Amino acid sequence: MRCKLTQTSQIRKNAGGNKRLVSTYEWRGMPIEVCDSARNVLLMVELFGDEDIDPYTKQSYLLQMLFFDPACAIAQGGDDMRELIEDVMWDVCALDVTTGHIHADGCEDPAFDWEEDAARIRASLLSAYGIDWDASCEKLSYSAVCDLLGALLEADSNTPFQQAIHFRRADPPKRNKHNGEYVDSWLETRDYFALKGAGDPIDAQAAAMADMFAAAEKEAAHG
Repeated sequence: MRCKLTQTSQIRKNAGGNKRLVSTYEWRGMPIEVCDSARNVLLMVELFGDEDIDPYTKQSYLLQMLFFDPACAIAQGGDDMRELIEDVMWDVCALDVTTGHIHADGCEDPAFDWEEDAARIRASLLSAYGIDWDASCEKLSYSAVCDLLGALLEADSNTPFQQAIHFRRADPPKRNKHNGEYVDSWLETRDYFALKGAGDPIDAQAAAMADMFAAAEKEAAHG
């Protein structure tokens, strides 16, 4: 994700009078105003996989959720609107929704899941930083929350989030004739913290968004 120290975010009211966290990203030399609060990004990710919403409506929702001024973004994107959304999603939340995973080629698999680790994230942000998720998720950008969680992995404290990531990434201790019980316990703990979701969540989200675009474009062509 792109999160420069010179980049600023601010709470602004949109045309409907709703307050939203807005950050300005650059796309092909143009400033793009994006609503990138942590909560909004997670809601967009949920939107991709919602099978109860038809693709054309889903695409319309995405534009309203992602851009502070959707009409302006559509004008800026023009015929390359899909590329604009793909590039912005990568910059905002490192979600590669391109066909063939152009952006994420060679990236590591995710070590945590927002849904499975929700309780750990809430508890860890509160204990380490005094940040209440419900009070802050619309005021902090998605990238800022990821930075805070990443900083926990460099800290000396031992939060639930740190513990889970440690057992998911660390190599198990080598077994010898003296530490059999310890190794068994370590492996049981690793299994406890292992992500239970089936498949790669990034793959699922990217595929869902690609399907959304394809279906919406097909429907528009026959409309």
